[in-house]
Amino acid sequence: MKCWVLALLTMTACTTKDPGPDTAELAALDEWTAAADGKSDLPTSWSDLVRWLRNIYANDMSAIWENQEHPPTASKALERIRGLVVQGGVDPARARFRVTVQRLDAGDIDHSEIDIALPAGQVIRLVGDPKGGGAFVDDALFEETVGPRLCLTWAELETAVTASYVTGTYGVNFVCHNVTERVLRSLGIGTAPYARLFRTYSAARWIWGPPTPTFNSHNPASWPQSRSCD
Repeated sequence: MKCWVLALLTMTACTTKDPGPDTAELAALDEWTAAADGKSDLPTSWSDLVRWLRNIYANDMSAIWENQEHPPTASKALERIRGLVVQGGVDPARARFRVTVQRLDAGDIDHSEIDIALPAGQVIRLVGDPKGGGAFVDDALFEETVGPRLCLTWAELETAVTASYVTGTYGVNFVCHNVTERVLRSLGIGTAPYARLFRTYSAARWIWGPPTPTFNSHNPASWPQSRSCD
C-alpha cells in the first residue's frame, strides 16, 4: 500500500480550529478517490478527512454570488435565458453558445462551475451554491477558465440547465463540484479532463455523488460539443 494511502487512513479528526489537511494530503485524497472510482469496497477509516471536507463546504464556503438573479426552477431559467437571447436579436434555435468550465481558488479547496456566454453579453453560471443549485445570471465569466472549451446548441443548453437544478441542501446533498459533474455527464462529456484540474473534485464527487464513473470518452475530439463557435 502506498504511503499516502496509509497517511489518509491514519489521519486524526479535523475541526474548524485545527489546521486541517495540508496540500499533499488533499492531493492524495483526490488521487485515492479517483483510483477507487466505482468500487464498492472502499474503506471507511478515512471518515475524519471526509468530516473535515464536509465542514469546509457546509460552513466555510460563502455565498459569493451576492444578489445575482437566480431563477427558482429550470423551466424559469430557460424561459429567462430564451428571453435574453431573443432580446439580443438572435434566434435560440440557430445560436451556438460558448461554454467553459471555470475555477476559483477558494483557499483550502477549489470551486468549480459551468459558464454559458449569451450573444448579448450576459453569462449564465451553472452553480452549486448555498442559495441553491442551478442558473445564476451574471455579466462576466467567473475567475479562471480551465479544460476544453465547448459549444452548445439550444437543445444541449436546455439539457445542461436542467441538470444543474438539484434538490436538497448545499453541503449536505450537493456542492459545486458534483453540480459541475452532473451537467457534464448530462451532455455525454468525459469529466476527467476537468476533474484533475480541481482540488477536492474527485473527493467531493465521491461524497456527494454520483460515485460511479461515467465511462464517457476522455478525448474532447470525440465530444460533439467540441464544435467551434463563430
